[in-house]
Amino acid sequence: MSVLTHPETLWRWLRQWRTTHLNTDRSDVVAHVDEAGALGPRYAFMIVMSCGIATLGLLQNSVAVIIGAMLISPLMGPIVKMGMSLATFDLRSLREALKTLVVGVLLSLGIAALIVLVSPLQEPTPEILARTAPNLFDLLVAIFSGLAGAYATVTRKGETIVGVAIATALMPPLAVTGFGLAVGNGSIAGGAGFLFMTNLLAIALSVTIMARWYGFGRHDSPKQTAWQAALIVTTFVLLSIPLGIALRNIAARGLAERTVRTTLNDAAREANARVTTLRVERADETILVDAVLLTPSAQPRMAKRLEDQLEDVLERPVRVTLSEVLTADEAALARDKATLAELRASVQRLQTAQRDSSAAQHAEVEKTQALAQRAMASLGQFDVVDQGRQARWLLSPQAGLDVPAARRLEQAMVVDDATRVQVVPAFQPLPMLHFEDDSSVLDADAEARLADILWALQRWQYDRVDVLGHAGGEIVLAQARADAVAEWLRARDVEVAAATAADRDASRQLIAEQGRDAIRVVQVSPAAR
Repeated sequence: MSVLTHPETLWRWLRQWRTTHLNTDRSDVVAHVDEAGALGPRYAFMIVMSCGIATLGLLQNSVAVIIGAMLISPLMGPIVKMGMSLATFDLRSLREALKTLVVGVLLSLGIAALIVLVSPLQEPTPEILARTAPNLFDLLVAIFSGLAGAYATVTRKGETIVGVAIATALMPPLAVTGFGLAVGNGSIAGGAGFLFMTNLLAIALSVTIMARWYGFGRHDSPKQTAWQAALIVTTFVLLSIPLGIALRNIAARGLAERTVRTTLNDAAREANARVTTLRVERADETILVDAVLLTPSAQPRMAKRLEDQLEDVLERPVRVTLSEVLTADEAALARDKATLAELRASVQRLQTAQRDSSAAQHAEVEKTQALAQRAMASLGQFDVVDQGRQARWLLSPQAGLDVPAARRLEQAMVVDDATRVQVVPAFQPLPMLHFEDDSSVLDADAEARLADILWALQRWQYDRVDVLGHAGGEIVLAQARADAVAEWLRARDVEVAAATAADRDASRQLIAEQGRDAIRVVQVSPAAR
């Protein structure tokens, strides 16, 4: 009890306890701090890697990637060295620590800005915006991180883990500052830069406090100790004022938004409506409320009524903008659903009837196509060649078409010059050529029959024939008729193997088979080579 009641006794007891329990190898700690805070290639490389990873994590809004950047950040070394040099009044170490920090800051800003400039993602993410409005809580995070970092450094326990906490307060704000500079957004760069400087000073001075507690700088003069105390207190006070104001504004905004949301929801429930979107902003002292309201009926006076209610509660000017979206009531919705169900059933019935009709039509079409295929099969074989530009129709004997009829069929199927159908008649006796009595002159009918014969020979691919003339046994007349036909064929590049006259017996046999007119005909037949 005596220790607690006498301040001087309490102070002596604390000094004795600190001397007994806080013994450390100060020279070893100082050497370790100097080494960890030295400027070198490893420090520069790790700064670039850490800030690069942090920038990518911020652009992707990925907390996991940002944490990865904190794990490799080397910023703890020069900051602890800066705080320790303030505790021991080692100006040389202070200059070295500041130099290391300046180089690290410049490298971080450079790599962050470079990544942002070449990245297609340049919109501020929530992780970026979260580091542009520092408040008093950020200062407390920095103080606790600095105290933990100094304790870990002095006791040589858990430095890596504590380094992550310090990097949490420094590396992401530094990367956000580089982002703001790259995109030309002064608000983002300024807010993040202020957060970085706040955290830097708070951590360094927290290290100074912890170092003094462990006895570093115990040989300082009272004037130096007073200077240190004044510097620490003044810095914390200067940092606390704007950060405290920022925290108060954030709390006020949160309270105002909750009040606005509660008031709007209550008013919407009374009108059987619902608030779907709400945005609350500040313009000087005026609170601007923008909301979307789903309502079954128009609410022309709700905005004014809400403004009056909110001004009474918040004690400041409020402007409410309501965007109303009219919706049907439940009864109307039920009627619409019933109508829609009936319409859907009607559509389904129509679709079923259409499918049945289509199936019947399809069956009829298939039946007709089958009949057409059978009819085509009885007429012959139809082949399409030359990529559809030509067709070849091989007539069967069942088609019953003689040579003139087959030729007329081919002529009737001419569509255009690009598409042709070639009709090949069934192999059969060629038409007989009729002459006038006692005549060997080819008339028009005979020449027409010869044209049919020439066409059939071309389709059958024959170019050699035999010609046999008939005149009832008159050899001279029969030979003259055969020669006239042979001459006509030779003029058209058909080889005549033999042009002969039939004797009386052959003519009589033909007359018996073909009738009396066969006495004045000429027969043409293909000849093999």
